[in-house]
Amino acid sequence: MTGFEVYKVYLALKQHFTKQEYDYFKYHGKVRANENSFEQRRDRYFFKKLATRYPSKEIIGYFVANFISDPKGYIGSFSKDIYTEWKIHQESFTYKFKQDVDLLLEETNNNFDNIFLSTGQHPPLLKSFYASEVDLETLVVFEHCIGYTKNLDKVIKDPIWRETKKVIKKYEPFLDIDCQRYKKVILETIKEKL
Repeated sequence: MTGFEVYKVYLALKQHFTKQEYDYFKYHGKVRANENSFEQRRDRYFFKKLATRYPSKEIIGYFVANFISDPKGYIGSFSKDIYTEWKIHQESFTYKFKQDVDLLLEETNNNFDNIFLSTGQHPPLLKSFYASEVDLETLVVFEHCIGYTKNLDKVIKDPIWRETKKVIKKYEPFLDIDCQRYKKVILETIKEKL
């Protein structure tokens, strides 16, 4: 990959995470970009350095990790450390998911359905997420495998929830989610509680 190609990936992912109407996968990462304009940018060396440091598959992971960390997508705040931490987290996520489910069950007196229960306020799942007790990936896994956001949309009208839902939906296609494995983790965790 060239620095310009890395820049185009960055632009596509920035649009994916910041604009409601753009979908990286639907448009196959296509964006309008001009190589002459790219060469005029002050930060072009950053993209050229990334092109030599990472293969093309890893570039997407690098940007996704950094956009999740910094939703505004300021390139100066992107770092290798954020990407490395994100990769480690992805590799050990099944264990962290089990911990998150355990915590959520404790908060709802071992009633799994109550994790998503809302009477106009945030359910325990969102409260725990906003308190940094459960991971964003846990919300994404639950959405992918169970699909709870449509029900919450009917009762929760605040902008914080709308922004959280947008992040969940935008992040979901970048994660490799095996629902069978996560459902098994949920059932094992519930059995341990009984």
